[in-house]
Amino acid sequence: MMKNRRKKIKPFYNPPHLLLKQMVMVLLYAVLVGWNKKAFLQWLLQGKNLIHAGAGAKQICCFGLNPHVVWEMTSRCNLKCIHCHAFGGDASYAEDELSKEEGMALIDQIASSDIRSFVFTGGEPLLREDLFDLIEYAKSMGFTVFIATNGTLITKEVAKLLREFDVGVVIGLDAMNPEIHDRIRGVEGAFDAVIEGIENCIAENLYLHLNIVASRPNFDEIERIIDFGTEIGVYSYFIYRFVPFGRGEEIRDYELGRGDFKAFLDLILEKQREVRAIIIPVASPEYWAYVLQKRGIHSRRIINFLGRFFGGCLAGKGMMYIKPNGDVWACPFLPVHVGNVRKERIDRIWENLEKFGYEYTNAGGNSDCNGCEYAPVCGGCKTREEDWGCPLRR
Repeated sequence: MMKNRRKKIKPFYNPPHLLLKQMVMVLLYAVLVGWNKKAFLQWLLQGKNLIHAGAGAKQICCFGLNPHVVWEMTSRCNLKCIHCHAFGGDASYAEDELSKEEGMALIDQIASSDIRSFVFTGGEPLLREDLFDLIEYAKSMGFTVFIATNGTLITKEVAKLLREFDVGVVIGLDAMNPEIHDRIRGVEGAFDAVIEGIENCIAENLYLHLNIVASRPNFDEIERIIDFGTEIGVYSYFIYRFVPFGRGEEIRDYELGRGDFKAFLDLILEKQREVRAIIIPVASPEYWAYVLQKRGIHSRRIINFLGRFFGGCLAGKGMMYIKPNGDVWACPFLPVHVGNVRKERIDRIWENLEKFGYEYTNAGGNSDCNGCEYAPVCGGCKTREEDWGCPLRR
């Protein structure tokens, strides 16, 4: 029945000028980072994955594409990750989830707001019994769909279902050393289970993306994970700079310091030049400014032009993060309440998000960013108001 519903989402080639902008965007990205031509072409020529990754993209930002919606559909989880911003697996946070019917109503509203990319996350979304009903409904509207998961519950049968619905799979992997990964994920055997899940995804030729949370204990593992991803054909990576939020507040000493952060940006830039996948730093909008600075680009006109394609911090201007109870935040690491989908329409919530971004910027935001020439491509991370040590500051 759902397969016969009329799609509301525009196809990737409509409007043509957006497709042209996306083509310019990826070419500019490749030039600015110095992406190896052969590696870039191998990534670019995976047409189906490219369309999946860039659905409706107007900019590349610190949390992926602008715009997109992420629904944290449950806080239930089978792991106890020490850095989890959502307190995944804590029963006290697993109440009052949006129902299946409310989820469908949410999808309907978002389908009318010119958003094309929809991410189901958690907690662990595979613990929602109605997940595939909701995925099917989102696909019937024409959404490009991703599922962000710890990967441990992706059996062969689950992988086949994900393939049937053409779902992009985002899997968290924090080390190639099993002991380190299991320690971070809070459950013994998590590494073996996630590798099995990844292998099941590969067997079904799914769009595969890896999330890495970079902290002091696993910093030396980041390059190993990227190299592993290259071997298995990963199409994209998010590398999160660990933000001490949620359960992560208990391990603040894991946060990268000034020297670590510069090494972090250098590592991403170095690996991006050689791998056949796109690497996006998360909670690190300074990356775009850092790249331009290293290339000696200081012209305000050029920086403003590039700001049309690379937007830095996405909070308040292109991301809607929906909590299990329907509360909407501007970012998963920024608990600023801008509405609730049970009580307000999506268009009104988008207005609140844009107002938040405008007010934050005009109130000065991170004062260290005031007057920075790279503000159009960066703007600083809105989750960090303290002196954390911007690598551009001399």
